[in-house]
Amino acid sequence: MAELDGYRINLNALHDGEYHWELHLDNAFFQGLEQEEIQGGDIAAAVNLTARSSGFVVRLNVQGEVVVTCDRCLDPMHQSVSGEETLLVKLGNPAEDAEDETIYVEPADGWLDLSWLLYELTELSLPIVHSHQPGECNPQMEELLRSHLCTTVDSPEDNN
Repeated sequence: MAELDGYRINLNALHDGEYHWELHLDNAFFQGLEQEEIQGGDIAAAVNLTARSSGFVVRLNVQGEVVVTCDRCLDPMHQSVSGEETLLVKLGNPAEDAEDETIYVEPADGWLDLSWLLYELTELSLPIVHSHQPGECNPQMEELLRSHLCTTVDSPEDNN
């Protein structure tokens, strides 16, 4: 995953203030992750980070298009995605009774890896069902599906 080093932020090097990064999530980014849902893409990702003595507020925004498998015909398809999320990040270890959704980064390390966070935001922005628009699925698969279509005929007893 060395190719994903560009998606890491050294929190120990930041002073109080606002920071902004524009990142590009391309085919190499998605292929560098251990995942199978997204085959490739072209995503513009914006990262806004506010550093304070109490921690960091990280706002992620993704806009673009990814390649996923159509659930109907199993061919690759392009799907637009758009999403945003705000995360709280702190240096340290979580308290044992902590129930909030704060992300904790080991202070000795200090690196926040955004790659998986950006992937998750992109994946959560996808619709549950991935399918081509009507008429755009693989015609051979459409024909195969039609040949296995099962229809039932109501019997007169069912109408009573």
